[in-house]
Amino acid sequence: MFALLLSGLAFAQEIPSSPVDYVDPLAAFSPTPAQKKGKGAKGGKKGSKPSWKHNFYARPAFSASTFTSLDGDNTSTAFGIGGEGGVRYREVGKPFPRLRGRTRATVQYLMSTDPVTGMEVKVGSFMGPWWKYAGIETGLDVSWDRYDWDGVALDPTLGFGVPVVGTTGVNIGKNSGISVYAGFQPTFLSTEQRRVDWSETDEFGFGHQFSVMTGAHLGIDDLSIGVGFNRTVTSTGVQAGYGVSLNLRG
Repeated sequence: MFALLLSGLAFAQEIPSSPVDYVDPLAAFSPTPAQKKGKGAKGGKKGSKPSWKHNFYARPAFSASTFTSLDGDNTSTAFGIGGEGGVRYREVGKPFPRLRGRTRATVQYLMSTDPVTGMEVKVGSFMGPWWKYAGIETGLDVSWDRYDWDGVALDPTLGFGVPVVGTTGVNIGKNSGISVYAGFQPTFLSTEQRRVDWSETDEFGFGHQFSVMTGAHLGIDDLSIGVGFNRTVTSTGVQAGYGVSLNLRG
């Protein structure tokens, strides 16, 4: 398995904190044996028994991002290395809608030729109903992160995110599919200094910081190619990430 993440441009006074979760979004569509034609494929033919299927996965992750301060006077590049592992699960053998979801953990370290360091850890579980061509998922994403940007320390904080992501997708071949997704995520932070004061900004949002995301994925056999965008309102500005992903599953 190999995953390559390329994150894009960020405008904020904070280091981009995994601005886009490209590979396998929360409700990403992908063809599965349960969706192929055959007995029980349309979930609910007589004789089929409802059950759950699951698969474990693990992959390394590499990222690159550019940071620009709000005044435009400071621009630097940071690189990240880390990984993700978890389990995906889905209902089979019953009529739509069917439940599907995943539980995963991620870790990422930031590094740079400039004096930049950072670390982020996430543990989350997400689930929701899936119809034949569309689905929605939500859950809880618990995070911990800390950063130091050229001598400016960003206090460590716990975060509790509640993503809501809708996805629609179709099969375009025997083992191929295409999907698009969009969603939002309010996050609640334990460190008061990193919380957004919504009365002092024209940005829309709620919680202690707020993100919106969108993207698309194309799956062909074991190859998944995706593009994505994420925008997060933080206490010190807005950070935006753009990226592409390549995921080879084996």
